[in-house]
Amino acid sequence: MVTIVQKESSVLRKVSQTVKKEEIGSKNIKSAIRKMKEALHSQKDGVAIAAPQIGILLRIFVVSKNIFDDERLRELSNIKSGIGKDLVCINPEITKISKKKIWLPEGCLSVRWLYGEVRRADKATISAYDESGKKFTRGASGLLAQIFQHETDHLDGILFTDKAKNLAELPPPKKIINNKKIKIVFFGTPELAVSVLEELNRAGFTPDIIITAPDRPKGRGLELSPPPVKVWAQKNNIPILQPEKLDTNFIYKLKAKSYQLFIVAAYGKIIPKEILELPTHGTLNVHPSLLPEFRGSSPIESAILSGKEKTGVSIMVLDEKMDHGPILEQEEVPVGDVAGKNELSETLFRMGGQMLSEIIPKWVSGKIKAAPQDESRATYTKKISKEDGLIDLAGDPISNFRKIRAYEGWPGTYFFTERNNKKTRVVIKDAELKNGALVIKKVVPEGKKEMDYEVFAKSTSL
Repeated sequence: MVTIVQKESSVLRKVSQTVKKEEIGSKNIKSAIRKMKEALHSQKDGVAIAAPQIGILLRIFVVSKNIFDDERLRELSNIKSGIGKDLVCINPEITKISKKKIWLPEGCLSVRWLYGEVRRADKATISAYDESGKKFTRGASGLLAQIFQHETDHLDGILFTDKAKNLAELPPPKKIINNKKIKIVFFGTPELAVSVLEELNRAGFTPDIIITAPDRPKGRGLELSPPPVKVWAQKNNIPILQPEKLDTNFIYKLKAKSYQLFIVAAYGKIIPKEILELPTHGTLNVHPSLLPEFRGSSPIESAILSGKEKTGVSIMVLDEKMDHGPILEQEEVPVGDVAGKNELSETLFRMGGQMLSEIIPKWVSGKIKAAPQDESRATYTKKISKEDGLIDLAGDPISNFRKIRAYEGWPGTYFFTERNNKKTRVVIKDAELKNGALVIKKVVPEGKKEMDYEVFAKSTSL
C-alpha cells in the first residue's frame, strides 16, 4: 500500500523539483510513477494524483485512464475517445488558459472528504514529457482542464482549499460489516495518534468512544492541558474516558457497552490482558517498525540511529507481552537520509491508519488471519532519556547526524562549551551532513535565542 499524504503534512506545501531529462525512464522515476498509479487506483473516486501526494517532491502528475475510458467522465471533459492507459505528465507546464473562468466543485485525495468550489479556467493546454521522455502538448476543457490546473497547483505547494469557497466536510457514513455497524474503542494520546484517528474517520471507522491519558500540567503556569487526542475527540463529538488507572471500575465501563474491536496507537500505558480480550474481535495495534525488529518504546529513533534504509508499520493483534502479538499486515517505508523523526513518525502513523482502514473489514469478516512473529529475529529498543541527546562534536559525523535526526523534538541534541570556567549548554536546531562532515547550521545557546552556528562559534571558544 502506498500512503497518500494528507493536508497536515508539510511536504504538500513545498515546491517540487524539475525532473532532469536524462533521468526520465530511470529506475527511480519509474518507481515513483508506479507508486503514484498504485495510490491513485486504490481510491475509487480518484481521477488524478501528483507526486507530492505520496511524499515525492518531483514535478510529475498522473491522470487516471478512467477519465478517458469512462463515458460519463469523457463527457465532462469533452473527450471523444479513450487512450486505454493513465496519462503521465512529467515536468508539466500550463502554456495556455482560456479567459473564461468558471466556479467548479472540487475535492482532493490529500484533503479527504472536504469539498468546495474553485474558480478555474474553462480550457487549459499543457506541455509535458511522457514516461518515455517524449515531449507532448495537450489541450483540455471541462474536467480535464480542471485536473491540469489542480495538479499543477500541487507541484507548486498549493492546495485547492487555498482558492476554494463554500468549503464543506462530507465524511463517509460509518462502515457496515456483516450487516452491522461495528462498535470501536480507540486508545491513544499524542498528536501521532490523531493521524491514525483522522485516517479511520476518513474511511468511515470513527470510534464510538476514545480512551486517552488524563490532562496534565503544562507550560510555565502548569495549567492543565488536554492531550491532542482529547482535543480531536471533542471537536468530533466523540465520548472520552481519561482513566488514571486501568482498574476494575474502568473495565466495568467497557464491558457494559459490548464493543467489538479495540484499536491502540501510541496510548502510553500497558493495557492488561483482561482489557485486551474484552472485544469480540480483539485489540489491534499500530506499531511503527517491521516487527519483530525494534520492539519497545523507541522503534523510530532506533531505525534512524542504526542507519536503516527502511523501516515500516506493523498492524498486530495485541497480547500481554510487549510487541509480541501476531501480525496482520506490514508495509515498508524508506527511512531516507534527510528527514528527521517528526516527519518519519507522521508518515508511519498515517500509513498505519490507512492500513487499519483496509484491514478492519477483512479482520472482522474473518477473511484474513494473523501470523505469529519469528522470535529468533526479535530485537529490542531502549527507553530514551534526556541525557541521550548529548553530542560529542569530535565524534563520528555520520553517527552524530543520525542522532540529531533521531532525537528531533525530544530529547533534542546538544553539546557543551566552556568559557571562563563556565559551561554553556547549546541545543542543535538544524544540521546537515555535507561531504562526510557534520555541518551545524542553527543553535540555541542556553539563555539566548536561536542563531546561526557560525555567529555563535565566532563569539565563543569551542
